[in-house]
Amino acid sequence: MMTRTMRKLIYRLLLVKLIFALVLFVQGYWYWLLNFELAFFASMFIILGSFSGYKRMIQRRMDAGEGLDQSMLEKIEDPYELYEEQSLQTDEEPDLKEVIKEEKKRLKQNKETLKKTVKSTTGILSPWRFIPYLFLVLSFIALNNNHILDIFAFLLGLGFGIISAVVLGKSWIKARS
Repeated sequence: MMTRTMRKLIYRLLLVKLIFALVLFVQGYWYWLLNFELAFFASMFIILGSFSGYKRMIQRRMDAGEGLDQSMLEKIEDPYELYEEQSLQTDEEPDLKEVIKEEKKRLKQNKETLKKTVKSTTGILSPWRFIPYLFLVLSFIALNNNHILDIFAFLLGLGFGIISAVVLGKSWIKARS
């Protein structure tokens, strides 16, 4: 399923990483390399897991028919109806019963929003995101307990992992469309 361009990109990244690893290992900086690699792979898999988790969540919603309707867009753009064409000022005083009914409707809509939020937590709690986070935390603790933690190398690995994951994710999305 991988396209040729995606394979080329992955091979180039692996080649650069292999050269980088060999240079560091020959120079005697194996602990620096270990910090960098653990952080790199953890952050890369966190981002790629996020991409795939949210993609699956959106695909399930689209399959269920929960598309984006125009009323939802209007609520996002103008939640307080400030730009409404009808004037809200009237000469009559509002009926108290009508105001209470409207507020009850709004409260019911808030409950539906809470239900939708609970449905969307499957993207947050997916194992494709949770396991790399666990790997990141455990690798940090293991490096720290063995007194070989190099914060600069670890943070540099996190940064390069994020950049690599975004590049891979973009090429993955382009390959799928």
